[in-house]
Amino acid sequence: MKKLSLLIGTLGGAMAGYLFSNQKLRKDLAEAKDAETAARLLGKHLQQDGKKLAAQAQEFVESDEVQKNWKKAKIYAQDTFEVARKELTKLVNRAEEATADAAGEAGSSARKVAKKVARKAKITARRMQTKVRKLL
Repeated sequence: MKKLSLLIGTLGGAMAGYLFSNQKLRKDLAEAKDAETAARLLGKHLQQDGKKLAAQAQEFVESDEVQKNWKKAKIYAQDTFEVARKELTKLVNRAEEATADAAGEAGSSARKVAKKVARKAKITARRMQTKVRKLL
């Protein structure tokens, strides 16, 4: 909810700034007879000014200065990505080593348990043979 109120406040401030800076719009809105007419006038002005703003934004983006900075930003992003990739690779390698160590320890533990179980199974098998012989 905090972000929504911030968004609404920002849009309200932008609309107020637009109204204060556009004298023709203020005059047209003052002469509007009802809210529907005022909304149409506002839409018409926003459409016209939006086209102008889009043309200016496109001209700005295509300017040499922005293109040079865009190239710098692209190089910076690639370098940062490479550094992050190398750090991630190191982290993955460390995790693989730790996993291999843990697996080795688990393997030796499993061997010990397997030996104990085999010993117990052998003892149990001997007991059973003895009991079977006594029964026969």
